[in-house]
Amino acid sequence: MVNHYFLLIGTWALFGLSHSFLAGTRLDSLFGRRSRLGYNIIATAMTAVPFLIMAKYPAIPFWQDPYWLKLARVVVSVGVVLAFIHTLKFYSISSFLGLKSDIWPLTFSPWHCWMRHPWYFLMLIFVWSQPMTDTWFISALCITLYLVIGSRKEEKRMLALHPGSYAEYSEIVPGLFPWRGRALDEANRQRLEARALQE
Repeated sequence: MVNHYFLLIGTWALFGLSHSFLAGTRLDSLFGRRSRLGYNIIATAMTAVPFLIMAKYPAIPFWQDPYWLKLARVVVSVGVVLAFIHTLKFYSISSFLGLKSDIWPLTFSPWHCWMRHPWYFLMLIFVWSQPMTDTWFISALCITLYLVIGSRKEEKRMLALHPGSYAEYSEIVPGLFPWRGRALDEANRQRLEARALQE
């Protein structure tokens, strides 16, 4: 029983390492202009591995959810999915998937005015609102660790591209969770976006 726990942790670690290592321009020589698409295909395949392991071994529930908690989990999960769909209007999905190679300027959506990583925030809520079993608990911890480390690596990349505007933005807006009194107002949003264009 314990062996597949280590196997599960290992596959999540392999996903995290490969996802971080291959980010950026490492795949350009192999895929050229479609390097982002290749990166996403590899990431999807690596993500499937731990889920295949979880499907193979029976999960042990930590407790039996009462009806109200089951209902709450469904409501939260549906809310997260709807929120994620709403965020898509502020992204270039074709560029994100690697179908186009557009270069977008640094902009701050309404979501980014409250937190620097809204997708990570929504993913954390979704992950921890699922029914808790032994294998899902391990996966949730691994995913959380990856999102924390991944957000910091993303911060470094953004600071390299926009050392002034993004540094000031980071001082105003929290990273993974919104916080009262720490939001980007409209005046500062426009000022930082204009500053980013000069960098």
